[in-house]
Amino acid sequence: MPGKTKYNLVDDGHDLRIPLHNEEAFQHGINFEAKYIGSLDVARPSSRVEIVAAMRRIRVSEDTERSPV
Repeated sequence: MPGKTKYNLVDDGHDLRIPLHNEEAFQHGINFEAKYIGSLDVARPSSRVEIVAAMRRIRVSEDTERSPV
């Protein structure tokens, strides 16, 4: 079995350009479980980093409201 060369170093599992699910799955729908944590008015995010930051702010604000003082 030949070893990896310097031109074959990409692992397709980490390539974001290759779709994770096929087109039929999107037509049928993808089911997943989710739990409502809370809501907050946030500005429209323009990147994934801002989306994650907004979700963290919501989670932290809900945790502080629920925690007994």
